[in-house]
Amino acid sequence: MQIKIDNKIYNFSTGETVLDVCKREGINVPRLCHHPDLKRTEGLCRLCLVKTNKTKGLVTSCQTLAENLMEVVTEDEEIQQARKINLELLWAEHAGKCAQCQRNGDCELQSLAHNFGIQVDVMDFVPKVDQFEKEEALLALKESLKNRVVDEGNNCIKRDSQYCIECRRCVQACREIQTVTEYEMHYRNIATKVGTAYEKSMDCIFCGQCANLCPTAAIVEKDETKKMERLLKDPQMHTVFYVAPSVRVTIGEEFGLEPGVFMEHKINTALRELGADKIFDINFGADLTIMEEAHELTVRLGKMIAGDRQVKIPMFTSCCPSWVLYVEKYWPHLPNHLSSAKSPVGMIGAMVKTYYAQKEGLNPKAIATIAIMPCTSKKFEITRKEMGRAGYQDNDLVVTTREFARYLKKKRIDLPNLTDGKADQLMSEYSGGGMIFGATGGVMEAALRTAYENLTCESLPKIEFEMVRGVSGIREAEIIIPKGKCNTKELKIKVAVVHKIANAKKILEMVERGNCPYHFVEVMACPGGCLGGGGQPLPVDDEIRDKRRRAIYQRDKELPVRKCHENPMIKKIYSEFLGEPGGELSEKYLHTKYFDRSGG
Repeated sequence: MQIKIDNKIYNFSTGETVLDVCKREGINVPRLCHHPDLKRTEGLCRLCLVKTNKTKGLVTSCQTLAENLMEVVTEDEEIQQARKINLELLWAEHAGKCAQCQRNGDCELQSLAHNFGIQVDVMDFVPKVDQFEKEEALLALKESLKNRVVDEGNNCIKRDSQYCIECRRCVQACREIQTVTEYEMHYRNIATKVGTAYEKSMDCIFCGQCANLCPTAAIVEKDETKKMERLLKDPQMHTVFYVAPSVRVTIGEEFGLEPGVFMEHKINTALRELGADKIFDINFGADLTIMEEAHELTVRLGKMIAGDRQVKIPMFTSCCPSWVLYVEKYWPHLPNHLSSAKSPVGMIGAMVKTYYAQKEGLNPKAIATIAIMPCTSKKFEITRKEMGRAGYQDNDLVVTTREFARYLKKKRIDLPNLTDGKADQLMSEYSGGGMIFGATGGVMEAALRTAYENLTCESLPKIEFEMVRGVSGIREAEIIIPKGKCNTKELKIKVAVVHKIANAKKILEMVERGNCPYHFVEVMACPGGCLGGGGQPLPVDDEIRDKRRRAIYQRDKELPVRKCHENPMIKKIYSEFLGEPGGELSEKYLHTKYFDRSGG
């Protein structure tokens, strides 16, 4: 089927909207309520207006299905004027709010206002009462702040309704991607507002997808860079930084680079300039996680084969804090299916304040551990009471990719033009298995690389488990573990890889019905895994996530060690401190427990 848009003919498929075709063909149509991660939108912003020969007047291209032989006009004076009027109506409640806004310079509404020639000079937007010429102007500003809600009741995400344009992206993201339904619509007609139930503080899984999709600063990650600065300036604190796998292939976007540019060594230099005392690597923590998780999987499978009906199969990964929270809040009767292994940041934090502190003769309470993460929910994870001991937490602060980039810009540190720097020894060397944690399927593949050799006592014939890679919502595979030195018969392991909680819910429903066919399941709450986390650079879509993912796997290929258990530093920490995977000290420092948070 064919459609003519601006006098050019394009092919399209059944079910595509006019906007879908325009996006695919590179035809620019402005929009605010539409986002590629969401299904059909409601056309609330009224910016994607077009004309067609099949309809009367102007219609929203995001809701108009393409038809065979349809003719579409995307630009003329009437369309442009209507779009500008609608944009000015949205902008009217924003004027005066840009100067102190967290997303100033990175706001979709602000960008469109620039493009349409609406006055957006930041200095003109600082409201000063004595400069208002008419009382009506002051009243208009007051009216825009009426019923304002500022929600800072958690340490992950901040919500400020004064910036909300009622596009409802957050409502859809929460329902479609995570099935949590934290947001809803309040009031009616002109008073309609997005909010939480009874306007209570957010009590969700803190994944941050609402912040990723919000076109303004109505929902943002809670910025904690001031706390980071205080820790850096405190002469009594020994600051230890470490960076998550995916951050090193995404942060460049904040400085104008293409997605996927590898920035690990530039980040190390930036941290030195900021005054970091030590720099380790969360990839090391990822290798450590696999040592414990693969051991736990091997033990559970052994019990299952021996006929133990009490063993919890499938075993789910536990690296994603939003996923863990989801189970604790909505499926509190199934937490024993989660691996007890802490996440990589949980493990490296514990090792810094025990193993490293002992080696250096430092008081753990005088060490400030700061993690640069892709994830807003990690801010919650590090506050869990079981993630510490003796009156201190293993990790003191989590700063997201976006926060860290803003702070570097504030300090006038031009990340792309820095020289390359190295992390410190002891807990910085990592394997390809640790690196691929940043992509959906990476934890599963890293675990299988180690579990295979644990079970067979033989080398893997092929390092890549490509069947668990990809971007489909649920991917499944059957892994055949052949007879080996340590196993007397062939073993078939059924695995699944899931991203987005909406897909994980389907697996949980199987478990509850008793017909789940899998032995091992990886779950990541965010689209694409950590590379699509709630604190990553914006904008984000499938193409951007794909470039990030390719960079992660390319780095895996380049590394001399690709299996977590072959990392020399991992071997050293077990020989010097931990003993063995699943041993007494490993259980004490590297494993955790879960709680019923359902409130029932």
